Amino acid sequence: MSPPRRASAASRPARPAKSFLGRARVRDGFDNVTARLGLGADNMLAGSTYRKNRILDRTELEDMYRTSWVVGRMVEVVAEDMVRAGLEIKGPMAPEDIDRLHAGWRETGIPGRLSDAIKWGRLYGGALAILLIDGQALDEPLDLDSLGEGSFKGLIVADRWQVTPSEEKIRDLGPMLGYPAYYTLDDVAGLDRQRVHHSRALRFVGVELPRYEKLREQGWGASVVERAFDRILALDSATYGSANLMMKSFLRVFSIKDFRRILAQGGPAESGLMKMMDMVRQTQSNEGITIVDSEDQVSAINWSFAGVYDALQAFAEQISGASGIPLVRLLGQAPKGFATGDSDLQMYYETISTAQEDDLRGAVGLLLEVLYRSVFGTAPPDGLTFSFAPLASPSPLEKSQIATADSQAIAALAAGGIIDHPQALEALRESGRVTGRFAGIRDEDIEAAREANIAPPLPEMPEMPDEDPLSLTPGPAHDA
Repeated sequence: MSPPRRASAASRPARPAKSFLGRARVRDGFDNVTARLGLGADNMLAGSTYRKNRILDRTELEDMYRTSWVVGRMVEVVAEDMVRAGLEIKGPMAPEDIDRLHAGWRETGIPGRLSDAIKWGRLYGGALAILLIDGQALDEPLDLDSLGEGSFKGLIVADRWQVTPSEEKIRDLGPMLGYPAYYTLDDVAGLDRQRVHHSRALRFVGVELPRYEKLREQGWGASVVERAFDRILALDSATYGSANLMMKSFLRVFSIKDFRRILAQGGPAESGLMKMMDMVRQTQSNEGITIVDSEDQVSAINWSFAGVYDALQAFAEQISGASGIPLVRLLGQAPKGFATGDSDLQMYYETISTAQEDDLRGAVGLLLEVLYRSVFGTAPPDGLTFSFAPLASPSPLEKSQIATADSQAIAALAAGGIIDHPQALEALRESGRVTGRFAGIRDEDIEAAREANIAPPLPEMPEMPDEDPLSLTPGPAHDA
């Protein structure tokens, strides 16, 4: 039997070529080996690769947060903006009841605790906001029907390092499938070693990770600082380097004959040289005179700072892009030239709005139902909804225009009989939540208008005579 024939070169599969680094070269859409262009050629670009930044531990993250104002802004700005504008609560409720809900929202400290949970989630990669309800155990599932009036006591925040997720996972079908069913509080004042059911814990993470990376982090995400770590180092290094450059911006150089010999000789010669230099240092100024030996030379070296600001600006812009926060919001920096920064802020506000819908709507919906039951002692009515108030605040001129347009529209509806006077007052007061106008309309004014709007009672009918009023009394006959 003859040995098998070897496949021809044309039929054999092509082997990946080796680069000068010993790795298989990647064939991209453009490859010019002669000019060494493309990722398949031996050039510096082809030698580039990616690897994870150093994973920062808790102590490093805390050190950066406490000492770097840029890190602090990256962590805090988004957390503050997520809750800054508040809610617009809507539904079949009287305006005074909506005001009570808004007051309860503030009095229980919900905005501040939500901001803290988002903040520590962004810094550490994960955090919890735990509901505190009087009369219910933390390790039991949340029971909304047993919530009594005044039972909601607010939230307590724990970052990922203060809790231990359980090995037991949620098996119920839904968005929380596969997440820990319980959390054990390890270092939370007043609740240490408490076990918390997942229905009472609102989860927040920094940067969502792929599955296997998430498993390494016990189900949590990554810090927002890690992704921009190298850019933060670049900005801080450039800033400190520029500061050191300021100290060397003007260097004076003295050329002294036999300088080495004087230093080697020491004694009176060296002392005399140092005395001369001290005298020059003390007397040289804008009006001073530098006196040196006729064979000595004095020169000055000036450093140019051209381009330093542009370099620092470029590093700041990269951090802005990495964090998703525009410079006008991240650094508090006013736009230069003809730019206003409005378009940057508008895109940023849209990003915040998307994050609110994705990360906050579920948590706020649960908190609103819990708060309603705690304030009123009953289940919320059907149709109770909310929306996140826009972050962009109207200017005084825009508020005036909105108030004028609203008042004219409401007056036209009232004049046409579509709404009555009490409804018009309620609509004006609701419009005042945005414009700040019509704040003087009180509940008593609306109630007085409602009473005046009631139709007066019908007058009493006179008593009818006993005989039938419809009977006809025969009259005299008339001839045809």
